[in-house]
Amino acid sequence: MKKSSNKQLLMNKTGDEIQVALVEEGRLVELIIERPESRRSIGDIYLGRVHKVVEGLKAAFVDIGQKSDGFLHFSDVGTTNEDYRALIEDDEDDDENGGPDDADGDDAPQADRAGDEPAASAYIKQAARSGSKTPSADDQDRAEKRQSYTQMIAGKLKPNDSILVQVIKEPISSKGSRLTSDITIAGRFMVLLPFGGGQVAVSRRVIARKERSRLKKLVRSMLPEGFGAIIRTVAEDQEETLLKQDLEKLLGKWTQIEEKLQDAAPPQLIFKEDTIISSVLRDSLTSEVAEIVANSPVIYKETLNYIEWAAPEMVKNVTFYQGKLPLFEGYGIAKDVESIFSRKVWLKSGGYIIIEHTEAMVVVDVNSGRYAAKREQEENSLKTNLEAAREVVRQLRLRDIGGIIVVDFIDMLDQKNAKKVYDSMKTELRNDRAKSNILPMSDFGIMQITRERIRPSLMQRMGDQCPACGGSGVVQARFTTINQIERWLRKYALQHSMQFQQLDLYVSPTVIEPLQNSDLKTELKWFLQHMLFVQVKPDESLRSDDFRFYSRKNNKDITAEYGDI
Repeated sequence: MKKSSNKQLLMNKTGDEIQVALVEEGRLVELIIERPESRRSIGDIYLGRVHKVVEGLKAAFVDIGQKSDGFLHFSDVGTTNEDYRALIEDDEDDDENGGPDDADGDDAPQADRAGDEPAASAYIKQAARSGSKTPSADDQDRAEKRQSYTQMIAGKLKPNDSILVQVIKEPISSKGSRLTSDITIAGRFMVLLPFGGGQVAVSRRVIARKERSRLKKLVRSMLPEGFGAIIRTVAEDQEETLLKQDLEKLLGKWTQIEEKLQDAAPPQLIFKEDTIISSVLRDSLTSEVAEIVANSPVIYKETLNYIEWAAPEMVKNVTFYQGKLPLFEGYGIAKDVESIFSRKVWLKSGGYIIIEHTEAMVVVDVNSGRYAAKREQEENSLKTNLEAAREVVRQLRLRDIGGIIVVDFIDMLDQKNAKKVYDSMKTELRNDRAKSNILPMSDFGIMQITRERIRPSLMQRMGDQCPACGGSGVVQARFTTINQIERWLRKYALQHSMQFQQLDLYVSPTVIEPLQNSDLKTELKWFLQHMLFVQVKPDESLRSDDFRFYSRKNNKDITAEYGDI
């Protein structure tokens, strides 16, 4: 199929799984997957019960009915008291008295918060903002005000209190959901702030001052008293009628929330975010999307209904896929989906990048590969690094990698070339809907990035941890396991001297091979050394670093009694 230079949205339903792919210039750049057992929870609103308040963490743990308590940082606790709210707002007002802007415009409901990240990440963000490694006096003053605010919150939150909260970050690993009580409801053209106190902000991506002013005045005239709003990028140049319809839908949702709260008992789900289809269309539908394809009649109908309301002029771009090949195969992106699990990603030039996940961060290593000998070293390094920068950003979006990312580029001697790579990375990140911060390349060729993380990465959601290596990528050597077995036998023999005990040893079939290939038969060797009759048996359920000893007399597992396993 011919590749298009425009964006495409491909909605693929297979069984109970829904996959939505965003394709740019014929290549997959984003993939969203939803299964019945792991539905997205970002934006869901709960009536929760405060389980405990930990002042040392400046946070409360809130029971919202999930497996783990949600985490509510004091900085995410809203209040309608303007005196306290003023403590945590930046000193700079939005232009024309609008309030603080949404930095990226399209992700307002899940705005990135400094308290959401490790200290190292927050440090990178601060340095990126100020260009200095030392926080300014204004930053320190704001920190003191924020501390006063958190102390006030700590005094107000009590165990067993009921509190209305919203999920801003899904559970990751053993951590519960990240919560906020600053409730937001996202629409097509704006985000409603039920406790916004009349504040109206416009996405910074709306550049024209006249249009910004028009949008603010228009939305202010529509908002009920006490409500606020953030106007999204797609609202630019839209008619008053469409904006009003969007606001009415949002106010209707808030009314439903208020009605459900009257009879609710915590913990209880009060409001469920839109379906994955509506959410993706709401956040990704722009004039650049030239084609929207669905292979399911239900999804096709839902897509048409949404677009007929939100962007009637784009109805002609919606098609129902009836090709013989599966949807992703037909559009040539099936291999891109499979590449998500690969640690090595090849570049067109012949270079490649290696992506490694660690507990604290993701590390990306750039290598020149077979491209290295074709040009002068500096020119070759620059071209490979520029290509790698584009591919790194694509992989971050595709795999939905968040947190701290460290990229080790090929060393370059000219600082101007390092600046070109940095500028290229910043340009590519502008196309990413997730918020990010980036530091210039260091003298060692290292570039540090933080990227908003609101859910587990795609690899974590699509894959299971390897049962053999536990996720490390390395398994214990078989001879190390054999040494552990022999240490166990020595400990056992010391306590059963000259008793000629009969034991069965169960090990992985991979461990049996070196035991059988030894010069002296292993079972005979162990008898001569320890006076024990040991019979080695294979067990495919055991890993190569595990073993089990059973007493043949009573068939009892005695492994743990005589050594660590």
